[in-house]
Amino acid sequence: MNRKSPQEVTRLLNEWRNGDADSLERIVPEVYDELYRLARGYMRGQPAHHTLQATALINEAFCRIGNIRTELQDRGHFIGIVAHVMRRILVDHARAKASQKRGGDAEVVPIDSVEVPAAQTSADVLALEMALEKLEKRDARKVRIAELHYFYGATYAETAAALDISEATLHRELRMLKALLATKLTADA
Repeated sequence: MNRKSPQEVTRLLNEWRNGDADSLERIVPEVYDELYRLARGYMRGQPAHHTLQATALINEAFCRIGNIRTELQDRGHFIGIVAHVMRRILVDHARAKASQKRGGDAEVVPIDSVEVPAAQTSADVLALEMALEKLEKRDARKVRIAELHYFYGATYAETAAALDISEATLHRELRMLKALLATKLTADA
């Protein structure tokens, strides 16, 4: 495959955002591997019996991104937006599941067909999301770090480069992020 230059990728992304459906067909091969890696990173943190798959998460993200009217600066900016949108999709999914647990469309299920839930539940996802939302108001960079490093699975070097910070700064930020989230999640539990 003939790889496009970063400027060409950015141009195609913005053409797609401005309504040119054909540019999407030309850009998907350029970004799909990164998006799949991002989606798999998010799905790794979900319960084993989660109904969404990585590919479905990517498709849903593309549908929602079509409604965002931000001019894309570059490929990294696009990936950052997708990371945020994927997180929102999973949170919305967790909220819907939590509302079903409160009575929704209840049905009788034989006890021998009930699966034991995975360690991470919808409540865990919602608690983490609430902690990240509160943190984002005070320090949006730490939330971007969480999205890129933990959910996307970017290396220290990739995360630092995407945020234009040194790896030493990233390391300090990650330690602080872990402490803040641990404190917040423990306090809320």
